[in-house]
Amino acid sequence: MIMVEPSQVRVIGPLASQAEGFCEFLVDRGYSPTRRLAHVRLMAEVSRWLAARDLGATDLDPERVVRLAARRRRQGRDLCSPRSLRPLLSFLEGRGLSPTGFGTTPMAVLLTEYHQYLVAERSLAASTVCAYMHTARWFLAEMAGDGRRVAELSAADVTRFLRRRVPGRSPRTVNEVGIELRCLLRFLYVKDRIDRPLAEAVLGMASWRGGALPRAVPAGTGAKLLASCDPGTLVGCRDRAMVGLVVRLGLRASEVAAIELGDIDWRAGELVVRGKGGTRDALPLPAELGEAIAVYLQRRGPNRGTRQVFVHVHAAPRPGVTMTDVRAAVRRACWRAGLDDTGTHRFRHRVATDMLAAGAPLYEIGQVLRHRDVETTSLYAKVDRAALADVTQPWPGSHR
Repeated sequence: MIMVEPSQVRVIGPLASQAEGFCEFLVDRGYSPTRRLAHVRLMAEVSRWLAARDLGATDLDPERVVRLAARRRRQGRDLCSPRSLRPLLSFLEGRGLSPTGFGTTPMAVLLTEYHQYLVAERSLAASTVCAYMHTARWFLAEMAGDGRRVAELSAADVTRFLRRRVPGRSPRTVNEVGIELRCLLRFLYVKDRIDRPLAEAVLGMASWRGGALPRAVPAGTGAKLLASCDPGTLVGCRDRAMVGLVVRLGLRASEVAAIELGDIDWRAGELVVRGKGGTRDALPLPAELGEAIAVYLQRRGPNRGTRQVFVHVHAAPRPGVTMTDVRAAVRRACWRAGLDDTGTHRFRHRVATDMLAAGAPLYEIGQVLRHRDVETTSLYAKVDRAALADVTQPWPGSHR
């Protein structure tokens, strides 16, 4: 049986000029010849499907992706889920041919502008943009749908929307929706889409903050997680380095995933952390963490297509790991160590607690954890119970 090469697949239609680049894209990301052939054939089918409807590459929006996947599923074809189109969509995005996913209706254009505002002007992280866009679609679909114009929105609409979201939800969740909604309403007001500052109509729910101690993981947990990673495998080397950054430096999962090759200064022993809001902070890189990263990079070898330090071991549309992959690495380490899944954020509390116990002042803890607000760091003052005992006043009448 003669094996057909992916480059021999004929692609006609709007994607024809991208076929050769797509083949190289799949090779760079480690796809096997069999899977490359399957994905190039899928590209050919998608291109014919678009051509038959007089559509271009940028018209492959989420709704059409779902319809195309359903069509292949009915035909009993391979790669018949929307997820199977991720390699192609990722490639098109890199070529500047990615569909916006919003469409061309007035509401869709507004959402596109809002998305650009969140990314370019607010410099929000991708996960945060996703959450803000979800609330924006939710609100506009309910309150500005059925032919109503955005300019007709009122404070009563805002209140009605929030009241529908309150039942069964915690104050924290409701307040998060409120923050996202205020951002949208401020955007609409600044862009003259509404003539009143409706963001002031978004009220928050009372929520007692600071009533409990920060939930740090037990001492020694980090060492157990690191010991559970097998340094004899590529996955084990990668996970050991990622878990080490979480448990030793208290980095967020998104910050670990975002580390690039140029962020490490090997001579100075420093690591540049890409934090929230596009900030960049330099932190000392402990020798054991630097060694773990170096061992992983030596085993990983060169990887074209990304500057990220941590990449997928197996083929993927985007070679670099995401914060979900970092969290999964910590979860696997917990499972191997026989511990409950602690998540990644609680290790930030562990780092702060250890620093406080070692005598570090709060401002140093805030620098390491990269807190913007001193109030956030001040929460850890409650952990130092010995110091609190010195300033505690006796309860009235307790001397009797």
